[in-house]
Amino acid sequence: MFTGLTESIGKVRAIRKKSGGLELVVCDPFVSSNVKTGDSVLVDGACLTVISADKDDVIFDVSQETVRRTIISGYKTGTAVNCELALRPDGRLGGHFVTGHIDTVGTVRESLGKGDFILFSVAFEKVYSPLVVEKGSVAVNGVSLTVNEVSSGIMSMMLIPKTTEKTNLRLLKSGDKVNIEFDIIGKYIIRYLSKNESKDDRLRRLLYEGEL
Repeated sequence: MFTGLTESIGKVRAIRKKSGGLELVVCDPFVSSNVKTGDSVLVDGACLTVISADKDDVIFDVSQETVRRTIISGYKTGTAVNCELALRPDGRLGGHFVTGHIDTVGTVRESLGKGDFILFSVAFEKVYSPLVVEKGSVAVNGVSLTVNEVSSGIMSMMLIPKTTEKTNLRLLKSGDKVNIEFDIIGKYIIRYLSKNESKDDRLRRLLYEGEL
C-alpha cells in the first residue's frame, strides 16, 4: 500500500526484454538504500517487486500484464520515474490509499502554467468516468492529486509548486501517456452497486449519465 506522495525521482538505467516480460533497472540511490529483495516500490504508480539492489540501482521484473496495463513499455534510457516506498504502519497518510494496480493509461491533453501553478488535464477511457468525482482523489503516475473538474473522459487537476518540484509531472506535455489509478473506495462502491441493481435500474442509470 502507498500514499501517492512521491519520495524521489529515479531514472531508467536500462530496460531489457526477458522471457515473459521485461527487466527494469532504475537508478535511484534513495530507493536502493532503503529496500531489500522482495520489497515493493511504486514506480510511476505501478507496484513493482525489488529483485536486487546495489548502491545506486534497483532492478525489477515486470510481467506481461504490467507491461500491457502501464506506460512501462514506452520507457527509454534516462526516462524520469516517480518512486515511493511502501507505506509503513506507523507512517502518515498524507495522500490517499494507492494500491499500485494501474486501471488504465491516459493521455495528457494540456499542461498550462498558471503563475506558480500548472493546470493539468488528462483524457481517459469514458467507461471510467463514474470513478472520477470533483474534489476526489486520483493517482497519476503514482502522484496523489485532487480532481478540480471532470467531464466524460477528461479530468483536470491543479499542480502546486511542491508537486511540480518533486515529481515528473512537470516534464509531461500534450500527448504523453500516464498511468492512472482511480480511488479504490470508489471502485468497490461502483462494483457493489452494479451487482445489486436490476436491469431496469441499470438502463435508467446509463440513460441519466448519457451513456446511451
